Amino acid sequence: RKEPTGDILLDMTNKNISDYLMKTYPKLIKTSLKSKYWVNEQRYGGLSVGGQLPILDVDPEEIQDVLSQLGQMLNITGGPYSKSVMNELGTFLHYMESEYNVKVWYNNKGWHAMVSFMNVANNAILRAYLPRYANPSEFGITVINHPLNLTKEQLSEVTVLTTSVDAVVAICVIFAMSFIPASFVLYLIQERVTKAKHLQFVSGVSPLVYWFANFFWDMLNYSISTAMVVGIFVGFDKKCYTSPTNLPALVALLFLYGWAVTPMMYPLSYMFNVPSTAYVSLSCINLFIGINSSAITFILELFENNMSLLKFNEVLKKVLLAFPHFCLGRGLIDMAMNQAVTDVYARFGEEFSMDPFRWNFVGKNLFCMAVEGFVYFIINLLIQYKFFLDHWTSDQGGKNLATDDDGDVAQERERIYKGGNKNDILRIRDLSKTYGRRKRPAVDKICVGVPAGECFGLLGVNGAGKTTTFKMLTGDTDVTSGEASVAGYSILSNILDVHQNMGYCPQFDAIDELLTGREHFGGNKRKLSTAIAMIGCPPLVLLDEPTTGMDPHSRRFLWNAIMSIIRDGRAVVLTSHRRELDANLMQRLRRNSRELGNIMEECEALCTRLAIMVNGTFKCLGTIQHLKYKFGGGYVVTMKIKAVKPGVSPDLGPAESFMDSSFPGCIQREKHYNTLQYEIAAASLARIFQLVLTNKERLNIEDYSVSQTTLDQVFVNFAKQQAGEDDPVPSRALVLKREKKILPLKRVTTK
Repeated sequence: RKEPTGDILLDMTNKNISDYLMKTYPKLIKTSLKSKYWVNEQRYGGLSVGGQLPILDVDPEEIQDVLSQLGQMLNITGGPYSKSVMNELGTFLHYMESEYNVKVWYNNKGWHAMVSFMNVANNAILRAYLPRYANPSEFGITVINHPLNLTKEQLSEVTVLTTSVDAVVAICVIFAMSFIPASFVLYLIQERVTKAKHLQFVSGVSPLVYWFANFFWDMLNYSISTAMVVGIFVGFDKKCYTSPTNLPALVALLFLYGWAVTPMMYPLSYMFNVPSTAYVSLSCINLFIGINSSAITFILELFENNMSLLKFNEVLKKVLLAFPHFCLGRGLIDMAMNQAVTDVYARFGEEFSMDPFRWNFVGKNLFCMAVEGFVYFIINLLIQYKFFLDHWTSDQGGKNLATDDDGDVAQERERIYKGGNKNDILRIRDLSKTYGRRKRPAVDKICVGVPAGECFGLLGVNGAGKTTTFKMLTGDTDVTSGEASVAGYSILSNILDVHQNMGYCPQFDAIDELLTGREHFGGNKRKLSTAIAMIGCPPLVLLDEPTTGMDPHSRRFLWNAIMSIIRDGRAVVLTSHRRELDANLMQRLRRNSRELGNIMEECEALCTRLAIMVNGTFKCLGTIQHLKYKFGGGYVVTMKIKAVKPGVSPDLGPAESFMDSSFPGCIQREKHYNTLQYEIAAASLARIFQLVLTNKERLNIEDYSVSQTTLDQVFVNFAKQQAGEDDPVPSRALVLKREKKILPLKRVTTK
């Protein structure tokens, strides 16, 4: 039966106790097996009472006779003590085994089992012989078992073995926490590469607000991961991290690690343009720093007898505190080592508890990570504000005009040098940009002022420098030399104020792919980009190829919107909308004026002034009519030839021979089924009409027209001078200028 003390009393009368203990042991082991490493013993010992032992039937006199005879044979004579022993031997043997006894049983796997159960038996005997009036609870025997002190080697071995397991746990935490901050740069890189980030800045978002918002959101996501890690430790009851004294330190380590490592990732994101590459690379960097630094310093501490290595390790640990990864990993390992020492002290029955927030414990790691969070965030802001970049904006232009400047371009340059007009919203002075080791600048000392109420057109093939100019004006790229201002604010020193007075539609849509059109005001991407540029009624609107991909109806709608901006007294800078224009296609475009004419239609409909940009410089500047007068270089003759007989193709040969002989040097621009178009460089208008009219019947000319050279023809002539990125800049071809103004002749048709 089970006693109130919890002991179990068994009736073992006429039973073999040893046999019972042996046969019941396997059953106890089976129920107490908790793991494959150790067994929780259920029975450490007990007492047996009432057992009877056989009494030895020995005659003491016979033993005395045997011993006397043995002494005589060996010639040994006993003394008085020997005789006394011989006399008491019979009594000793009689009472050596008691008939009624108490036997103590113990399990030798319990270190204190024998001593403990012997003390139980002694206390039972003591209290059995007490007087009846005595209180048994006031009497007892206390036994103290003091363990042997562990040697230094044993203590080190126990500590190392315990800490090594927990160090592996710490490394696993570092491994997991290396991927989380690396994932925070994915969206940042995507925004930077697509220019969505830059467009936010141009639209008025402060860089400080942008980075604080990103950091706040990243820390919210990081907090979820931190809570999961802490929950896992608590669930597995890892004392070295979840004890009442260590749990606050664990939470502080994990939180401050995120606080420090997240802004550390931000500057590193500028090194990558592909988000997936950045994620893999930064994860590997985090793993390398965290695991190697923590493991190396932990291993070096094991060389206790090498003072030089220990001193080196102390210096190394101080240097590595600059990395949040080391602060986290080393802090977790130190907490594990402290718990191991606490457990060793507990073996001796002593309590040892160190405050984990002490400076020499985890305190220095927490302090360093708290400081690093501020430092890395400030470094990121300084990079954003381009603090580390040298702006050598020397005024190379001065008042020395470029020798190859056109007269109108030189006049505009001189006007800007003198301060420009007070109505100029945009003022550019000798703005230049050179990329790396390229032989020629992308933009070369351009000067122009755009007043309020003007739409300024900027034409040029790909590589001419239009988009680079826009990038410098919006702060997307650095200025090599020169200066520009928007509404009086310099793009070099007051870029935030410039953004407040500017709207920008980039060449490629910089729209956040995670937001829907409804969240962006609706519409297709190009309309959306243009609408974003116009929001807030900025004084200056930069439109880089805004109508690309638009249908005619949408294009007309956008033109009306731009005209309303101009009527409101704001300024617009517009570039051509055909991205595929390049120098290699100029010959095809020359033969197909309709395709190029669509390009110029936008400029003629909107621009009050325009400039043609070639090799980073302005080749001409002025109103459309002025450029036609100055650089048109002649007239365009278009003839439609009729067939001699129905069903027969028109014969264009006679008309071609006539034009070649009558107007030497003319250029055939188009030749179709029944249509011919020629460009005549220099000839009298009256002579052209006279010759064509005289030969009309002979050449079977059904109708013809003579028109002034169009803007697209002027553009083609300049575009042919465009060089490759690494080609030397060609000298500007001499342009024939008319000494006498010719009144505009829009179109004359004769049938």
